[in-house]
Amino acid sequence: MPTYKNEASLICSNGWKTLFMSGMKSRLSRRYAALQKSLASIGPVSQGSVAFKAPGSWRWTFKVRGKTACVALSEEQASQMTQAIENHKKLEEVVREMREITQTLILETVPGVRRRKPLSEIPKAR
Repeated sequence: MPTYKNEASLICSNGWKTLFMSGMKSRLSRRYAALQKSLASIGPVSQGSVAFKAPGSWRWTFKVRGKTACVALSEEQASQMTQAIENHKKLEEVVREMREITQTLILETVPGVRRRKPLSEIPKAR
């Protein structure tokens, strides 16, 4: 997965900053648009896990308000729930990358305040 952290720190101080920032903003905006499109094709999502317990016995385990819940499933339900859980993992990864791009675009391209610490020392929100 690409990382966008410190991309603007590669800028030379010889006047290329505007050109670099424009290219970075354009590239990140295109990537963000591609991620938005990919969200539409993810399909049904669910959290939790599916486990095979005994012959013909499947269990879906998930959290509800901090408590673990468990539901018995048929083999077909287990198959579809497993796919929905995988889709949820893809969704989380896409949203994580979209969040990272948004933070980079805002922090690196919008005028801000003077910071005591450089952006490279500030932990990324996940």
